[in-house]
Amino acid sequence: MDLWQYIVSGLVGGLAQIVDGTLGMGFGLITSSSMMAIGFAPAIAVATINIAKIVTGLASGLSHWRFGNVRRDWLIPLLAGGLIGGILGGLLITSIDPAKTRTWVGIILLLMGGLVIWRTIHWKVYCTIKDKGKECVGCPALSNGNALSPGNKNHTRLKLGGIGFLAAFINGLSGAYGPMATTGVLLLEKGEPRHAIGTVNMAEFFVALGVSITILTKISLSQFPFGLAIALSLGGIFVAPIAAYICRIITPRLLAFMVGISLTGMNIIAIFLLVH
Repeated sequence: MDLWQYIVSGLVGGLAQIVDGTLGMGFGLITSSSMMAIGFAPAIAVATINIAKIVTGLASGLSHWRFGNVRRDWLIPLLAGGLIGGILGGLLITSIDPAKTRTWVGIILLLMGGLVIWRTIHWKVYCTIKDKGKECVGCPALSNGNALSPGNKNHTRLKLGGIGFLAAFINGLSGAYGPMATTGVLLLEKGEPRHAIGTVNMAEFFVALGVSITILTKISLSQFPFGLAIALSLGGIFVAPIAAYICRIITPRLLAFMVGISLTGMNIIAIFLLVH
């Protein structure tokens, strides 16, 4: 790769991280689509993306933690299932053609995006306890016992673990973790969308680490594009705090709607390209 290609790769990484850090998805989809379009083998593309996500995921996760977007009680179940799923996905991609799974995975994610949009339009988005009695007129948090706090146990750890497993498994096959993880948490939980996005970004660091180690032990490293992974990482590092701040200030309903629109749009394009 020449200097210009490294610069373009860095810009792609920065753009992908802005989308991912704000909406909880997009880094893997954008970068994997770009790499496969120019001829990289799927296993090489997934490994490169996950190496980059080790760096960008750490920067993004810490930024979200700094802005209060991470819920620790959601993080542990996501990690427990995610590490197992990521390792299995990484092993599988080195032994089968992932193109056989891309279409149905895209359809599932497309349907989940539609569910997020439906929920955003028809359901109330719960607010946090700090907003109680202020901006949330008519919100369920105004009723006793319904205000959400980090200690509110309105979720099932087993279900979160299942979401983490499935999302990480798909990440091992495609490089895309956020679409399944963020959407799954949004559909399961009643907390703020920024908490789902921030927690998923933090979990993604650990998942990417597991997937990267797994794939790198199964492929030849002689032709591996480590320079591309570094360029993607550097592009993402600089914009990670900006994305976390944007996620914090956008209203919950708008943020959830943006997640749904982004997910459906990206997967409509992906399915169209696969079919044609």
